[in-house]
Amino acid sequence: MSIEGYKRIRNKKISRYSLQYMLKCLEDPEHPSAGPYLSFMNLTGNWHPNMELKSTRFKQMVYYILMTFFFSQYLKCLIGLDLSALLFIIQTAPFHMGTPKTIFFRKDYHLWEKLIDYMSRTELRQLSDEDEEVIDVMDEYIRKSRRVIYPFWFMAICCNISLFTDPYQKNQIVENGTDIYVPLFQFYVPFNQDVPPGYYYSMVIQTILGNIMSSYIISWDSLVISTFIFFAGQLKISRVYCTKVIDPESKERSHENIIKCHRFHTSLKEHQKLFEKLISSVMFIYLIVISINLGSCIIQISNASGDLPAMMAAMLFVFGILVQLLIFYWFSNEVTVESLSVSSGIFESKWITMDAKIQKEVALLQHTTSKRLFFQSRAM
Repeated sequence: MSIEGYKRIRNKKISRYSLQYMLKCLEDPEHPSAGPYLSFMNLTGNWHPNMELKSTRFKQMVYYILMTFFFSQYLKCLIGLDLSALLFIIQTAPFHMGTPKTIFFRKDYHLWEKLIDYMSRTELRQLSDEDEEVIDVMDEYIRKSRRVIYPFWFMAICCNISLFTDPYQKNQIVENGTDIYVPLFQFYVPFNQDVPPGYYYSMVIQTILGNIMSSYIISWDSLVISTFIFFAGQLKISRVYCTKVIDPESKERSHENIIKCHRFHTSLKEHQKLFEKLISSVMFIYLIVISINLGSCIIQISNASGDLPAMMAAMLFVFGILVQLLIFYWFSNEVTVESLSVSSGIFESKWITMDAKIQKEVALLQHTTSKRLFFQSRAM
């Protein structure tokens, strides 16, 4: 089966009325599994394979402007010792995780390029080999990735709407006969943002920059989740290779298959460790931030028992955080589970029919593929 034939089969399986069919424009034949998420990251400017384009340079300028505004908020909070601003940052901390996520991604950009290049080259090579069983596994994990991440995008949009509309619901509060206008962020701006019309000018800036920051977060999360799914899927493929490692009619081909299977699994482990290195610092910060944030949101929900809209908004935000955590931990655990089943594929091969030399090589391969893969969150 050719790559083009595989694409036609995938397209036939997709309903014309499904979300996946409508989002086919995001697919990239050069990146079978990561294509839509790289397209999204390219839209935000975090993924920038061609820095010569004017659009790319414009996106980089937007990024630095955005970082300037958000850091101005953090500085304003620290310098002014504004407790209410600090509390709001804590309550929306997962949103502010876009700052370390983009900074670390750009710092390690060349390593991300190396990882993504490995993922795409591996998938394209497997497609060119035209092994039906391997292609079926690949098709399964690519579809799983789309089924998980596209609804995740929808959930993120709902959380965004809840977050960005919350200040307007609080603007009706009147204290001592004076209207109170609640901002979304505490950016430094060269005009008075406490009263109209400066308040509305400020909210336009905050909403635009806030949505851009949100797109940074969603695109980073999407790429990381899809990479978890990639490694779990490739471990399944590694198991398939193990079941086919022995050719009873040729000792030489069996020897070559063992070498190829060993190299493939070793390379997979090396790049899994590279991926762990790329995300461990961010996930360590995320773990601390989420722990504080969940406590803050739960207190907010308990204090807002008489304010139904505020309570519903806080509950939706907490639900979004918990779903995000579940997705990260679920699919990282899938990698660990799949890594433990790779070596069992060897026992499904016809290794028992081979001579002692090949059986020793099989035993070494079994030892190599039995290593448990896992992810750890570590400080910088």
